[in-house]
Amino acid sequence: MFRSTGVTVLVSIAAASLLSGCGSGAGADHAAASTSSSGASSSAEAQANSTSSSDSTSARADAESPSARISPADAPVTGCGVDLSSPTIRAALAKLPQEPVTQRAWNTNPASFQGNFDPCATLSTAIVTIQGATGSSPDQALMFHKGRYLGTATSKAYGFTALAAAASTDDTVVLSYKTPGSCNACPDGTYTQVQFHWDGTHVVMIGHPPQS
Repeated sequence: MFRSTGVTVLVSIAAASLLSGCGSGAGADHAAASTSSSGASSSAEAQANSTSSSDSTSARADAESPSARISPADAPVTGCGVDLSSPTIRAALAKLPQEPVTQRAWNTNPASFQGNFDPCATLSTAIVTIQGATGSSPDQALMFHKGRYLGTATSKAYGFTALAAAASTDDTVVLSYKTPGSCNACPDGTYTQVQFHWDGTHVVMIGHPPQS
């Protein structure tokens, strides 16, 4: 009986030890899983916060860049101002047939051009003359709307044609036509001013050049 009791006690102690070990292992596994889950959650949250912060910083940098602040429509226009040496004038001049009265070609040398051609102006002009011109040779006024060639001011070329710069505006070109008096250079000649106005769609001539 005594030995049987001792065996029983030993079995009970061993069983208790095994249960205790299992319980301890399960608790450790549960704690490890909990810690792993918590760590993964914290890592994912930190990564999300980092990505959000990075995206926010990138978006803010893009919004503050010069190209984001200035749209193409707001970009400053360059190349404005009177430019009688512009290739646009020579390109327009190349479209003109030779002057019918003298049968001469037009002078393409920018040094011979007059006027106020401006690629940004609503209406501007370049006055050209023939090759080998004298003081009374025919002139022709080429008209431009914001740098685009429209045609000549008149179908006929007139001598003594000049720009009345003081009377001209951004959308109106005023040309002065001289009618010689007793001689081409004599002071008894008369001047006729004619306005050429851009009305939004085309050029309107106000007045008429003198009869020749």
